[in-house]
Amino acid sequence: GSGFIISDDGYLVTNYHVINGASDIIVKLTDKQEFKGDEIEIVGTDPRTDVALLKIKDGKNLPHLKFGDSDKVKVGDWAIAFGNPFHLEGTVTVGVISAKGRTGIALPEGPDFQSFLQTDAAINPGNSGGPLVNIHGEVIGINTAITSPSGGNVGIGFAIPANLAKSIIEELKTEGKITRGYLGVYLQEITEDLKDAMNLSSLDGVLISEVGDNTPASRAGIKAGDVILEFDGKKIKDLASFRIMVASTEVGKRVKAVIFREGKEKELSVTIGEMPQTVAEAPETPEPEYELGLQVVSIDDARAQRFQPKATQGVVIIGIKSGTPADKAAFAVGDVIVGIGNKTISDMNDYRDAMKGLKKDRPVIFHVQRGERKLYIAVTP
Repeated sequence: GSGFIISDDGYLVTNYHVINGASDIIVKLTDKQEFKGDEIEIVGTDPRTDVALLKIKDGKNLPHLKFGDSDKVKVGDWAIAFGNPFHLEGTVTVGVISAKGRTGIALPEGPDFQSFLQTDAAINPGNSGGPLVNIHGEVIGINTAITSPSGGNVGIGFAIPANLAKSIIEELKTEGKITRGYLGVYLQEITEDLKDAMNLSSLDGVLISEVGDNTPASRAGIKAGDVILEFDGKKIKDLASFRIMVASTEVGKRVKAVIFREGKEKELSVTIGEMPQTVAEAPETPEPEYELGLQVVSIDDARAQRFQPKATQGVVIIGIKSGTPADKAAFAVGDVIVGIGNKTISDMNDYRDAMKGLKKDRPVIFHVQRGERKLYIAVTP
């Protein structure tokens, strides 16, 4: 792996996955100096952003890099990557910034808080943890990962943006750990179907699919089905940026949230809590599609019991007919339908009444429970 020094007294940065599980860490500088064993201190790590801060204990007058402002980086700007790909020390590759704010990248070693800079500067195994710099030599990112069918560079590399890394590094330096803000909600992106079904004006915002009990969100009056449009004075564009926004908010801070509920905007005040060390991640929600076609039974029906439903009321999907609207939607066999539109579904009678009220070509929201989690699915009859 690679890394870079950020102060003359020896603080240095790399990826968490570079040092994770290491029995010994050796830091070798370009002038052949080596530091190892007790000479290296792990100041702190943050697996969720894949950042690690180390310290050369007796470091003095060491050459070091300075951070730039990654928010000012534009697509098309020059990007220069440094590192040790395939143990080739001090390799420099050049490209441009291909995209900003990349999220949802499936990586075997994480991280789950993603807002990557994408670059076509060649990044290969061994580049991880090295600096991505601009033409002024300022660090704009930490080289972290590649997407490649072969395992080698194909011009799609990802770097943690400097501004995200700086805040993590500063907190690791002063506290030795990361404390994150916490709401206690599960989220979904706004799709075209959900937008139409909920009469939203745009795809901006995030949908609250579930609110945890006794959480900052529940205490503030946030409910499942709310769409958060603004948070702490900032408009919400997508799920990934909102997660980072909440996590970066100071614990105990009272912030304003603008939500959309039942056709109207409403302002709520929420006091940010501290994220627990282990927070279950919301399951990936399949993209909802169109149409209908479900076979359902009462929750106490013997045919439903093989799915071991966690809900105490509702109807259970035991079949989805191929080629029908439901087949193309995000339903899964075993889902428990607990709501249709603004109607609560307790049993088969509620379900039949709600289905009679559906109008052709008008999208409708289904509220379903899948295992322990709840989510919303929009379907157009």
